[in-house]
Amino acid sequence: MTEPKKDRAWSEIVENSLDGLLRALENPTRRRILERLARESHYPLQLSKELGVSQQAVVKHLRALEECGLVTSTEEKSDLGGPNRRAYRAKQTLSVQIDVGPSLFHAEMRPLEEVPSRLPEYAWAEDAVRRAHGEKDPRRRVRVVADAIRRLNREIGEVEERRSYLLKLKDAAMGEAQGSVEDVLGNYEERQVLYYFLDAGGPTLDRIAEALDLREKVVASLIRRIEREFPLKWES
Repeated sequence: MTEPKKDRAWSEIVENSLDGLLRALENPTRRRILERLARESHYPLQLSKELGVSQQAVVKHLRALEECGLVTSTEEKSDLGGPNRRAYRAKQTLSVQIDVGPSLFHAEMRPLEEVPSRLPEYAWAEDAVRRAHGEKDPRRRVRVVADAIRRLNREIGEVEERRSYLLKLKDAAMGEAQGSVEDVLGNYEERQVLYYFLDAGGPTLDRIAEALDLREKVVASLIRRIEREFPLKWES
């Protein structure tokens, strides 16, 4: 008897599934479905009526979202005594960031379960969630978190504004660096190694090799040549 296949950790799946996620979310109907499922569970027929899309198409989209781990489903009894119905809801919590500029490109998918478990400056929000979780009255539960949600929205907006400003500065700095690198390094692979080093903030040798599809020995040799012109601090 074969042992059941163990589910891989979501963080492990994420490493190799950004392309799959982008394919799943490139469809605007799927994004609209996911937006609704992030609020509460829905049945395919509900989604079909709300979105003005055939139930067959909705089921197809739900299957695609389920296959990439964004959605899960459970079978529920019908309120009207008919056949069981399948209810769908959003499953994973993650952040996708794509930054593009004349001298900037970065695409990353990150599970939010990997962020710090507690930051002292946001203890007020964690306390609100904890109080709401222990509150039996649903009306009071919403009141407890409503103010925290407003404050969190404001904080997120400020963080995003700051992040946008920093990315703009990084794009400008990378542009200046690229012009200088092209003036000094004539070898294409040398330039790519140096660009990756600058962009990724001092990655290790094996990371550079993997990202650029080069052998570590080749990268080490390129770094030695680069160091003659740019004596930067490299990771060992």
